[in-house]
Amino acid sequence: MNPAILLERLDEAVARGVLTAGQAHRVALAAELDRTLALAGGSSLGAALSGEMLGRALGLSRAAVHKHVEHLRSLGFAIDSVAGAGYRLTRPHDDLVVPEAVLPFLLELVGPQERWVAGLPYRYLERCGSTNAALKSSAASSPAGTLVVSDGQIEGRGRLGRTWVSEPGKDLTFSVLLRPELAPAQAHLLSLAAAVAVAEVLEGIPGLPVRVGIKWPNDVLLDDKKVCGILLEGSMDADRLQWAIAGIGLNVNSDPSALMRGMTPGEEQQWAGRPRPASLRGYLGDGVPRAPLLASLLASLTHLWTRFDPASVLEDVRRRDVLRGRPVEVLAGPPRNELVIAGEALGVGPEGQLLVRGPEGETVPVFAGDVTVRGAWGQPPRVVREL
Repeated sequence: MNPAILLERLDEAVARGVLTAGQAHRVALAAELDRTLALAGGSSLGAALSGEMLGRALGLSRAAVHKHVEHLRSLGFAIDSVAGAGYRLTRPHDDLVVPEAVLPFLLELVGPQERWVAGLPYRYLERCGSTNAALKSSAASSPAGTLVVSDGQIEGRGRLGRTWVSEPGKDLTFSVLLRPELAPAQAHLLSLAAAVAVAEVLEGIPGLPVRVGIKWPNDVLLDDKKVCGILLEGSMDADRLQWAIAGIGLNVNSDPSALMRGMTPGEEQQWAGRPRPASLRGYLGDGVPRAPLLASLLASLTHLWTRFDPASVLEDVRRRDVLRGRPVEVLAGPPRNELVIAGEALGVGPEGQLLVRGPEGETVPVFAGDVTVRGAWGQPPRVVREL
């Protein structure tokens, strides 16, 4: 992005109260240093920039530049001090998920006309229990678009009380706050829209050799393996949603087999009859920089949520539906896990419900439940006695 345009966008975000002045200064400083690294072809021999030169470009004192450089170093930016010359980056920082690394990519993808942007305000936590829980604690007073992202989520949660395991510093775990003008009965459509947003980004990754699919209601799959899960939580009145939080976990550079090996027997049982985990790196054979990937996800989510069109979302889900035509079982979920219906998945209905053809040929709408494919993903077929 042009430096002048980036500074203008950062100033706008500060004026709107969705970015602190310190964050804006560090984003601009990192971008200035990044340009010298890019001009050097990514080597460590890029020209150093003096504190005075950086200060003039950003409207800061040399002391303020030094303070922000130290902060960037603490976040993982590799910045050398060159005697008599100034500062220079020694390696790219596109795998960091701090705002200083992600926002230049995000602001290039979303225009200034957006009423709100997923990712502003931007809150980074090196470690946390759950990004959903961290965001929920301030949801009542936070604006739409507020993001919490963590490098080390240690108590990640999925639907129906399950755990979500990610590898620290390798994957993406983040939550976004929404304030949609929707009735409570339509809340589940936000989760489907998030799945579409993730799928569209993954489909745009060059060289990804497999089909991207959506498993109702909240999973994104690569070749029938789970790469992403979505958890939607919210607060509602009788007739409207007060707010909703979409928590997203995406396996990027982790080793899914290592994650499975580290699970307890109880956690392993949660995967019975469900798609096994996969990662982008596992299919691409190389690491995926997380900063531009997260920015692309946030931009895609912004687009789908700010221009929310249920009919379009449902059509996009149907095109990627991995359940349609397959024998499924729908369980009520823990703690009893009672069978609700077993039959053939017919697709997604006009209200976002799963449609299942029952044993008598009837069509049963399912608005919530735990869906497994019979005889797939390690689940033995259920023996049903006819009475």
